[in-house]
Amino acid sequence: MAGKSERVKVEVKDSTEGDVRTFNITLTAPASDFLLTDLLKQRGVIDALDAELKQAVKSATESYLNAAESLIAKLAKEPKQARKSRTNGKEDGKDERSSSMALSEQPKEIAREPLQAQ
Repeated sequence: MAGKSERVKVEVKDSTEGDVRTFNITLTAPASDFLLTDLLKQRGVIDALDAELKQAVKSATESYLNAAESLIAKLAKEPKQARKSRTNGKEDGKDERSSSMALSEQPKEIAREPLQAQ
């Protein structure tokens, strides 16, 4: 039998209208998984799940945006020559990034290489 956390499904859809981006997050799980927590919430022993979900989504979003800002700040401080040699990284006519290692297994600095302006 699957654990309760394994039965939880999360779906995220996003859309942009004008200058507002909206994320619709749908969490589904069997209602029976919440019987105990619903009773505890009714008795005032625990808070409702929605407050924790809101805080988790807010924290995840802040972390995501901060990671992007940190990467941009790092790239802005990095000397231009170091960036150029890393992104052009060819040695003996062979791209030094190509190997038997999958892209997902490569270090994140290589995997998240910025697009070059043309």
